[in-house]
Amino acid sequence: MVGRGFLPNTIESFSFIKKKIVKDEEKKKNEHVEPIKEDELSFYDQLVDKKEKVKKKIPPSTLLKDEVKKIEKTKAVQLKEDTRNYNVQVAALKNKVKTEKMVERLTRLGYPAYYYQILINGEMFYRIRCGPFSNIEEAKKYAKRLVNKEGFKPFIIYPSN
Repeated sequence: MVGRGFLPNTIESFSFIKKKIVKDEEKKKNEHVEPIKEDELSFYDQLVDKKEKVKKKIPPSTLLKDEVKKIEKTKAVQLKEDTRNYNVQVAALKNKVKTEKMVERLTRLGYPAYYYQILINGEMFYRIRCGPFSNIEEAKKYAKRLVNKEGFKPFIIYPSN
């Protein structure tokens, strides 16, 4: 039995004291818990009130359907026009929010950017393009600018005849 009896009894008393100190600190933490004020819990009621207000402000669904039809018609017209011109495809993303932010950023920087959605193999993609351009030189100029200044790897979409 090696090592037995070599440590003084004071070490055992140190571990006992340490345990007692830890217990005392836990009690102090539990004693000093402040009660929750009524104002702090009222945020839930405010959230419910806001939801009800938003529900009241939503216009009738017939207006929304008409707006969707108008948007679809303008997109269809734009796509028909784009097939007769050159375009530069910048990216294709799956996330609509990121797509909208990228288009917004490109338009702020002076690019004629737009996007449209397409279903490929059961997945929705949003193609981000710049254009339309009437000739290949102008499309190449914008593509080169997108590479050099913005760091994209765009490609030119040729008109379909």
